[in-house]
Order: sequence, then structure tokens, then C-alpha cells
Amino acid sequence: MTLFNLENIFDQNKLDHLFFQLKQTDKNEGMDQAFANLKTYLDEQFKIYKDLNYAVSQSTTITVSDLNGAITYVDDHFCELTGFSKDELLNRNHSVLNSGYHDQQFFENIWNTILSGKVWNGEVKNKRKDGVLIWLQTTIVPILNNEGAPFSFIAFRTDITEKKLMEIQLVEALQNDYHRVLKELMNLVFRVKKTSDDGYIFTMVEGKLAEKIGLTTDYLLDQPIKSLYAKERLDMVYQGEEVTFNFKTADLYLYVMLSPIMENGTVVEVIGSAVDITSLKQAEEQVEYLSHNDPLTNLANRTKFREDIEKLTETSTRNNPFSILLCDLDRLKYINDSLGEFAGDKVIKVIAERLQRVIHDKGSLYRYGGDEFIAIIKGSYQEVDELSDKMINAIKKPISVAGKEFFITSSIGISNFYQDGILTDELINHASIAVHYGKVNGRNSKLFYTPKMNKMYNSLLLLEGEVNRALNKNEFVLHYQPKINVITGDIIGFEALIRWFHKEKGYIPPSEFIPLAEETGLIIQLGEWVITEACRQHVRWVEKGLKPFNIAVNVSAIELQRSDFAEKVKTIVYETGMNPEYLEIEITENSVMQNTEDCIRTMNQLRLMGISLSIDDFGTGYSSLGYLRKFPINHLKIDQSFIKNSLIESSNAEIIKAMIQIAHTFGLKVVAEGVEEPHILKFIEEQSCDYYQGYYFSKPVPPDEIEALIVSDSEIRKL
Repeated sequence: MTLFNLENIFDQNKLDHLFFQLKQTDKNEGMDQAFANLKTYLDEQFKIYKDLNYAVSQSTTITVSDLNGAITYVDDHFCELTGFSKDELLNRNHSVLNSGYHDQQFFENIWNTILSGKVWNGEVKNKRKDGVLIWLQTTIVPILNNEGAPFSFIAFRTDITEKKLMEIQLVEALQNDYHRVLKELMNLVFRVKKTSDDGYIFTMVEGKLAEKIGLTTDYLLDQPIKSLYAKERLDMVYQGEEVTFNFKTADLYLYVMLSPIMENGTVVEVIGSAVDITSLKQAEEQVEYLSHNDPLTNLANRTKFREDIEKLTETSTRNNPFSILLCDLDRLKYINDSLGEFAGDKVIKVIAERLQRVIHDKGSLYRYGGDEFIAIIKGSYQEVDELSDKMINAIKKPISVAGKEFFITSSIGISNFYQDGILTDELINHASIAVHYGKVNGRNSKLFYTPKMNKMYNSLLLLEGEVNRALNKNEFVLHYQPKINVITGDIIGFEALIRWFHKEKGYIPPSEFIPLAEETGLIIQLGEWVITEACRQHVRWVEKGLKPFNIAVNVSAIELQRSDFAEKVKTIVYETGMNPEYLEIEITENSVMQNTEDCIRTMNQLRLMGISLSIDDFGTGYSSLGYLRKFPINHLKIDQSFIKNSLIESSNAEIIKAMIQIAHTFGLKVVAEGVEEPHILKFIEEQSCDYYQGYYFSKPVPPDEIEALIVSDSEIRKL
């Protein structure tokens, strides 16, 4: 089958040629043939025309309109498609089909196009006679006169309703997927348009974050944005900028990003997203807080102190003085070592609360370090002096941790702002020197810095190194002071006392190097050496045939609070071969009160070995009678400060009487220290004191002199 050529339908040249042949033909000859040829051609062309018209009518509709828009021709297919009859459409304009979907501007654009002689193509939503809406793909072709001006218009329309419905369904499906995806986003996504009055409205808000804060499309659609801050940023985006900023809503911090959507170089809409950065913001705030605050006590920390003191030193003068008080807790490390950091932290918190109550509005308190607090106090010298005493008294009150009672002391160094222009580091250094000076001079005290402390402090630092060297070079020796039976006058034992004879400085008293050894931790090594040497000396005397006597050694609080102390003593006794029944451990009253329960446990372990125990310097501490009853001790030693003044101050005499009575009530033997005069010996004898030691009988002497003393005492006893 050969397809016809549409371009040859009613070929003008073909017709002209046939008519020319007809004119040239003789009326009698060839006329019939000429008419036959013409008829055949016309039949063929009309056949093609009819086939073409059928094909067109099956695929599209045809209407013709005049310049006024009145319909002058309409085909059956169009009538069938719209539900109108030809009579209902002819001589009427297309407004009868208007669905109201398109605005006036849409139709004006169509007329402007076809009146200019151009073909218009597009999609038009029309309404059938029965009200059903249909979509028609429309092509309007202007018919031009000889001058090229349109005088009529042919419209070809194809029903695309089903196609449009499919498109709408596809768009809706895509939109549903789009919204479903957006709703599943963890973040918040939104779109914003500018209104005619230069305001802004939301056209979409989606995402889980939007649901979390209750700001979804359902709530915000077409709602105006009222925030001036947000409007200013949207103005910037409509200038073509990308903008980011932080925004707080309710309890959330959001990080917002805005980007412009451009069409033909113009911003038509803003797309934005918001991310929940609350956890990040909280982390930043926590970091900022921790950079200036101590998490354990919630006090300001060292960094904040430095910032505050810098400002204060820059602005203060002699007329508005202030002081810094550096408070160092004594021996907190040993609570941590014995009970763990939990106990140490509890102590720190309790002390912080106590100091806060004492200082209150008189200044500012800071956590300066592990066991250090520092305070800035504004006020006079006297006010600072009184406040520091209150701080020390508050600290040394009992502290209960995990069912155990502790006693903590402290050393406070005070540095005054006494001149304009003094540097922060100088103030801190002065307070630090005063603290350490106080620690090596007895602890549990406060000291104001004085310039002379610099030289003393430097000497102490040098001495620290020399103590360490003396240990390694065996420069320490033990002297022994006899303990005497008050009634019989017999020697019943000795107290071993450490002595240091420096090669260059000569004799250095224990009061200078023992506190320093405690401060630096060397007391552990020093204490072990003392116990070991005392045990060895006892064995030497026994091996020489001398009568075995008790030997007492002093133990510091630091040593006693070590969990392995009893085991250390056991090892020393075993290695030296000493009979533990002749070893006596002297413990200061305050040392057992710093960690009472653990100290009692250690003391019981020592007693089980056969070692006897004494409370030394009794009366100078703050133990209660209830605790005294709990201690597994054998002897109670009355501090020499009471003994020496017993006959001068009546109160001391009464105290001594009471101490002896209490000790005997608990089944303890009493030792009086520092007996130097016969009338004092007589006094304690009258009070039924059991033993004494002091210069009245003998000062502490080297081992060889003790041997002579023992031999002499034995010979006297034989007489």
C-alpha cells in the first residue's frame, strides 16, 4: 500500500493543466476524455480529503472562530467531547466552556499571540456541559487574508484529561513521597515566600524536628513570620546571600541555614533547614562552666581565681585592701589512699561547704587544686585574722564518711595586698610560702606572709634535699631516754629518739626536719629506719647479755594511716629477730583521730603481734573519752606541757589528776613526760602516776651510754 502525499492534495498546477487541456480540446473531439480526466482527478483528491478529514476528526476536534471569538464552525467530535450541540455552540464564544481555572491574563496572552498571526499551543482546562472538567491540548492557527492579517482562527483540540489525571496522580504520589521523606528527616526543612506587602510566610515546614517543637506545615502554612530578627535574615537571603544563624526556641538551640531559590536571576523563594544543636550548645556551656568552675564542689576554680585576682590587683589601692588566703588540707592524701577517692571527695565537699558558710559575703572562695582552697577576702588585717581562725576551726570539726569519723586539719597562708602595683604571682607565691612554712612548723595553723619567710623557706627547701641524702648516707642516729618506775625508781624501758648530726651544720633538732619529712613524704622511709634500728639495737643488747627492756618508737600519723603499716612492722620484727613483746609503738593523740576506725584496726593488728601501744602527748589533741576507751592501748603519756607547769598553774595540776584517774579507770598505765624537778616527781607520785621520763633522771643518750646506765642500774639494784 502506497501512502498518499499530503503535499499534492488539490495540486494547483495539476488543476491548471487539466483546465488548459479542456479549453484546447475541440468540442466534438476529446471533450469527453478531458472531462473524464478532470473528474477522475477530482474524485481522487476528494477521496484523499475525506480520508484526511476522517483521520483528523478521529484524533482531534476542529472549531473555527471569527475575529470576535464567535464560533463559526464546530465538528461533531467537539460536540461529543463537550456535551454541547452545534446549535448551542455556533455564534457563541468559548466562554461557555470556561472552567474558571485560568485567570484573565492567560486568555489575554492567547489573543495577543494569535492576533499577531502566530500559532498558539498550550493546555486548557475546560468544563463540559454536565460540569465535568476536561483538559484539552489546544492549537490555534490564525487564517490570514491576502494582506497577511488574520480574519479567522481554526482550533484543534485533543482530549488529554486522562493524561493530566495521571500526571496529577504522579505529582501527588511524588509529593507524598517527598513529604514522607521530609517527615522522616531528623532535621527541620522549610520554605518561605515573600508576600506582596514585603512580609514573609511559610509554605512548608516538615521533618521530625518540626514535629518535636510543634511547628509543622499544618500549623504554619501561610502564617506570617513576625520575628524581626528572622525578617532581617530573610531580607539578606532575598538579596541573594546564603545566611546561617543560631536560634533558640523553647528549650532547644537550632542552627538555621537559609538559601535563595533563583529564577531568571531573581530570588523567588527561600529554602531553609534547621539542625538541633542543643546537645552541642549544652556541651559548650558545660565546657565553659568547667573552664571556670570545679565540678566536685561547684566552686570557681583556679582559672577563675586568676582572672578575678588580676582584675583586683589592677584596680585595688591601699585604701581598699584585700588578702588572699591559701588553705591546704593536711594529709588528705592518706584518706584517699586508705579509703579511696570517694572518701576524699566527700571530705573536700564537706570542707568546701563549711568554708563557704564561714566566708559568706566577706569574699570569694575557689577550689585551687586537689587539697587546696584559696579565698579573696576584702577587709582589714584584723578582719582577715579573725576569719582565718574561723576557717581553721570549721575545718577541724569531725567529718563522717561511710560510717567513719575523720578529723582534718589545715594550714592557711595569708598574703596581703599591701602596696600598689604588686603582681598577682607575687601575692600567690607569698601565700604559698606562708602555707609551707606553717606545715613544717606544726600544721593546723595560719600564718601571715612576712619577707623574712623567703630566706627561711629557701633554707627549708635546701634542708629537704639534705634529709634525703642523710637517709642514704646513714647520718641519722638514735638516742634513748629511760622510762622510770615512779615508786621503785627502776628503769622499765627506753624511748628511741632520732638525732641528726649534720657534718657542716652540726646538730639539727627533730623539730626542724621531722615536719619537713612529713610534708615531703620522707617520713615513711625515716620511720621505717627508726623502727628497724631500734629493733636491731635491742637485739644487740640482748646478745650482749643485758636484760631486755621495752623500747618505744614514735610513729607519725602519716605512717599509721598507711594500710600496710602493721605488715611493715611485722616484717621488720621478723628480719631483725626482735621479740615483739618488747616493742612499743607511740602514737600521737591527733594522729589516731584523723582516721579513727582504720587506725584502731591497725592498732589491733599490732596488739595481736604482742606489740604494746601508747598514746603520746595526751591532752594536746581533741580526742573524746569515748574514743579513748576504744583504743587498744597499754599506756597513756601525759604531754610535758602539763607536767612542767603542774605546780605553777593549778588548772594543769587538776588536769593531770583527772588524766591519771581516767587512765587508771580504763586500765592504762600512765607515763609523765618532761619530769625535770624533784618536786614535780613528788607531785606525780602523790597522784599515783606509774612511770616518768625526763631530764631529772636522764636526757636522751647514745646506745653505749645506755649500756653503761643499764649496768650501773643493775649493780645498784644488787646492793
